Amino acid sequence: MDVDNLKQANPLGLEPKREKSGSDTFRKYNYQYHWAFCRILDEHECGNDFALFIEEHEDVTIANSLDVTKTTFELNQVKETSKKHTVHSLTSVSKGESQSLIEKLAKSCCDKSYSQKISKVNFVSTGGYSFNTHKKGYSFEVIDSGELNAEEVKKVEDAISKIIGAADFLPKLAFVIPYLPERGFDLVVEGKISSLISKIAPGLKYDANSIYECVIRDLNRKGENSFDYKNWNDALKRKAITSAQLSDVIGQHISRKPDENIVSEMIQILNDEYSLNSLSRRKIVNGFNRYYTKKISSRELIVKEVSSDIIRCIEKLAEKHSNANDLESAVKAELNEKTLSFFQTQEDITGAFLYELLEGVEI
Repeated sequence: MDVDNLKQANPLGLEPKREKSGSDTFRKYNYQYHWAFCRILDEHECGNDFALFIEEHEDVTIANSLDVTKTTFELNQVKETSKKHTVHSLTSVSKGESQSLIEKLAKSCCDKSYSQKISKVNFVSTGGYSFNTHKKGYSFEVIDSGELNAEEVKKVEDAISKIIGAADFLPKLAFVIPYLPERGFDLVVEGKISSLISKIAPGLKYDANSIYECVIRDLNRKGENSFDYKNWNDALKRKAITSAQLSDVIGQHISRKPDENIVSEMIQILNDEYSLNSLSRRKIVNGFNRYYTKKISSRELIVKEVSSDIIRCIEKLAEKHSNANDLESAVKAELNEKTLSFFQTQEDITGAFLYELLEGVEI
């Protein structure tokens, strides 16, 4: 017999749940991951290199370079809460706790081998703050420790006074009110992806939902990974979302065909000036398309550097060669190592060379 479920009561909803903390805990952790997602979208929009780590000494840790010799770190403790924090609540030890919120944050940063590489320490709270500056009528998204009055500074200093190396902590400390809402944050992040692509590459077709799903799954996977990695490259691969990885994901889920005239000219050059079988020719066309997508969608500095290097070499050598095949051989010999290592195959280099020859330079 068919049952109209729209008219039926939920047997599990007739009694209040004994335990609701599980859902609240999941939402709090889920919020942290989505806040982290927003941060990397902001970094990507600015064209910055980054590596974002979840649950690595703090809730969210952001490196501002993929070069370990140059990078500095921003540590973020993220709280999804309705409580409006005061300096007193941040520096007092709550019942059942052994240390205050500020002490916990300071201990992540002070007297560590990486302490000198820390550029910023943020306490991020959805509940906001009630400091002296708010009593004066100001409402800031980011409140640096320098905005605190003398009494508030004294309370923070007293709270961390027993922590070794705490002298450098206070100047790096800031309090942040996130713009990401406490509810429906997944939809906000997906909308932010759409807004980002529309801004950096207008006219592209894209799949914001697929980009969202790929990145949030990767964030969850890497957040669950509790192993330590002494090697920087291993840490980037297994624990971080990097600028390069995000750029690749976005590139895989957007599409816009190159100008038909350029594609036709490329095919003509391959047919007339390169001795290739059909498989090799297809690989070059695929490399051309991948490079084209990178050029129009990526914010990575490396893409701009690679493009500039190829164009430089073409302009320098073009007059000495009568066909594209010979010119490419000369250009490849002139390219720097960083450019060559950017490409996975020789066909990818050829595709990029042909793109810049047809689109990037005037000969």
